[in-house]
Amino acid sequence: MKKYHRFLVPWISFIFCIAFSSFVYAQGDLSVIIKQIQSSVVVVLAYDTNGQLLNQGNGFFINNDGDVITNIHILQGAVSAEVKTAYGKVYTITGVLAQDKEGGLIRVSVDIPPRLVRPLMLSTSLPKPDERIIVVGSPTSVDQKVSDGIISDIYEIPVFGMVIRITASIPSEFSCNPLVNMQGEIIGLAFSQSMKDQNQNIAIHNKRVTKLLEDRSDSLTKWVEGETNEWFSSAEGLCNKGVFYLAAEDYENALRCFEKAGKENPRYSLAYFYIGYCMDKLGRYSEAIEAYKRAIRINATFLEVHYNLGEDYDRLGCYGEAIGIYKQIIRIQPKNARIHYKLGEDYRILEHYPEAIHAFKKAIDSKPDFVEAYSSLGLVCFNLGYYSEAIEAYQQVITINPHDTKAHIMLGSAYSKQGCYTEAIDVFKKVIYSKPDDTHAYFLLGVAYEKLGSYTEAIDAYKQAISIKPDDAGMYYNLGMTYEKLERSGEAIDAYKQAIYLKPDDTRAYRMLGMVYAKLKRHVEAIDVYKLAINIRPDDADIYYRLALMYNILNRYGEEIEAYKQAILIKPDFAEAYLGLGKRYVNQGDRNSALEVYKTLRDLNKDSAGELFDLIFRS
Repeated sequence: MKKYHRFLVPWISFIFCIAFSSFVYAQGDLSVIIKQIQSSVVVVLAYDTNGQLLNQGNGFFINNDGDVITNIHILQGAVSAEVKTAYGKVYTITGVLAQDKEGGLIRVSVDIPPRLVRPLMLSTSLPKPDERIIVVGSPTSVDQKVSDGIISDIYEIPVFGMVIRITASIPSEFSCNPLVNMQGEIIGLAFSQSMKDQNQNIAIHNKRVTKLLEDRSDSLTKWVEGETNEWFSSAEGLCNKGVFYLAAEDYENALRCFEKAGKENPRYSLAYFYIGYCMDKLGRYSEAIEAYKRAIRINATFLEVHYNLGEDYDRLGCYGEAIGIYKQIIRIQPKNARIHYKLGEDYRILEHYPEAIHAFKKAIDSKPDFVEAYSSLGLVCFNLGYYSEAIEAYQQVITINPHDTKAHIMLGSAYSKQGCYTEAIDVFKKVIYSKPDDTHAYFLLGVAYEKLGSYTEAIDAYKQAISIKPDDAGMYYNLGMTYEKLERSGEAIDAYKQAIYLKPDDTRAYRMLGMVYAKLKRHVEAIDVYKLAINIRPDDADIYYRLALMYNILNRYGEEIEAYKQAILIKPDFAEAYLGLGKRYVNQGDRNSALEVYKTLRDLNKDSAGELFDLIFRS
């Protein structure tokens, strides 16, 4: 009696992602979908030397000649093979036209009349997340199982290609199952990858199918003779196995496969590349770097390795090393815009600004619509004070992406730095028009109005910002300063108090509040505020100086002297504090102490020293 068994690869169960004629179905039309695809899907039957069934799985017609795409493993070791259509007719596989071992795919020729062939079409557009898909079992099965779902994720495995994650379950009875989309096109080739506690249902993008469109035209027998199972235990085969673990994001198992591949062939650079890739995914960046270095020693032109190595150096803050790697890539690919950009970013971080500017301009030369490069160029120019150049860069960003809020903010800021406040105001208003809740834009608008002396408009802008973000101490601080300029001292006091309430450790608000109290001759309150500020920041010489001025007005001369001395202790070149201290000594009749202060002051500020000298010798 013949033994029938399905071909099961220990680490993967392939299924094919296929589609049907272009039309859209509602949820209840699965039976119609199944009927439509039956004439496109076949069962592939592979036999051994005794004529017994060795393996079986699904396949589909790819062209009008009757060529079939199927799983490469189904034909492994077979002496003969055939396909069975949905109508029960059997046709012989006559040859192998192309194969993709890495993707596990093969294209075979079939002796079938063209009139019986209904080929499937490859999608020319990228699949989209949340796109509906349906998985259907074998077209010859009596109990044909169906599951539906959506595309949940799309990502790229370096070197290998795009991978699509799906939510639909896969019928376990069949080694190959059609995956149908609602646009009637093949979007990929799917498989179920076993993990520790669950299966991941994943599809390889149909770009791998395009690799099978070039004919090699071997007979099946000749192909089988040249294809032994040894490939699966070779470094290439082990890497291929690891890739499918990568597709399921099972990095531990993938890493084991790649490490075995490296031991099998220590000169196989791809194995070390993928070892590094897995290490990256596991957060083991130092080990990834060592793997990438080994891959480069084997194959110095393996650019993907250089890319990842540079990124790992960046992750670890080794910017000098990353720069060296990016320069190597540029020597191989002088017009690689992305690498010029990354090179510029590293130079920017290291504050090598001329080199950064050069790199960003090179990136733009290679890719004129490179928004990120223009943004970074603008930022470097802004930080260097090259505001005209920054304005040009940010204008380019906005031309490419008119909705880039950050670029508008930086453009307005550059205008402000140039003193072009009217232009800055226009830019900030545009931001607010498109994004009414942007507190930063309101803040900068207020600053620009202040610079123009339009204090009422500035107050309105700050108030708008506060209405959106009422817990922003900085807004209240600026609001208080603007009230002062309009001599609205009471409102300024309220604003500073609110700033202090929101940010009790910010001494700027204490200083300004004390100055308002001093201006209003509320000297005791000013002293209390300054003392609070000193408790927060005891190394602030300016606050001690202002405290001394209040003590002077209140005739608290001993405390005045101590405050001046403390200010000088903190800031030994504080000329104003020396002058105040010298004056206090003169007023007290302590001429000798005043002369000692004068001797120090004449080396700090000749005008202040002259003023003190006149007081000493006039008294």
